[in-house]
Amino acid sequence: MNDNSVLYELEEYVAWITLNNPLKGNVVNNDNLPLISDFIESANNGDNCRVIVLQGKDGIFSRGMDFENLIRNSKAGEIKNHFTDPYKKAVLAIRNSTKPVIAAIDGDVLAGGMGLALASDIVISTKRSVFGLSEALFGIIPAFVFPFLLERTSYKKARYMVLSTKKFSAEDALKFGIVDEITDDDRLNKSVKDMIKRLLYSSPAALALTKKYSDELTDNKISEAVDFAQNQLTELLNVEENVNNIKAFIEGEKSGWAISYKGKKS
Repeated sequence: MNDNSVLYELEEYVAWITLNNPLKGNVVNNDNLPLISDFIESANNGDNCRVIVLQGKDGIFSRGMDFENLIRNSKAGEIKNHFTDPYKKAVLAIRNSTKPVIAAIDGDVLAGGMGLALASDIVISTKRSVFGLSEALFGIIPAFVFPFLLERTSYKKARYMVLSTKKFSAEDALKFGIVDEITDDDRLNKSVKDMIKRLLYSSPAALALTKKYSDELTDNKISEAVDFAQNQLTELLNVEENVNNIKAFIEGEKSGWAISYKGKKS
């Protein structure tokens, strides 16, 4: 993946961070995750940035982890260094940003892509966007997504999303609380800019304090939860059978545990 896999543009106090590999579904891996972390850090350290927008290129937000990269690096036992460490740093950079982060969602936001979106402060989605957590189909769990999912919805809803492996609409996402606003497909840019205008009228110090105070008020332990998630996922991905299941899934093969159910005869 080239150095343009994530784009960064600072314009009028707004940092635009764009996942820029739509031909591969704007997947995330050890090449582009550090760029996301670095760009968030740059935006936070600059006095000329007040708002951060995270988006995907060409009608895809992100379809999650780069399976080909994952399988390639699993052979060397490098899961932690090549995936879970960079992903952990990226989602915590988003979540702990002192500047408000808007996730501008259009198209697919799946698996690890949902983690990036839900770690953001404000999530604005087009009506055509599709959400999903399908990890159980290939033998793992969305460990990194869970902490951020549970900040936005109930345990029951979170479990339903993960256990069912269903894809769901932006309207459902709004009902579940994982999206803050939905907009017409051709009005995402306007909706995001309207939110930016509101944020730029507010005190930067007050916005930063709001994030800090709300965490302290609720005794938020997101960093501990993400550490636990990293341990869980690293352990799962270090099991050769699980990696083989992922490989079979992306090749369209049926897993050994999958059963074709015809339903009870009446």
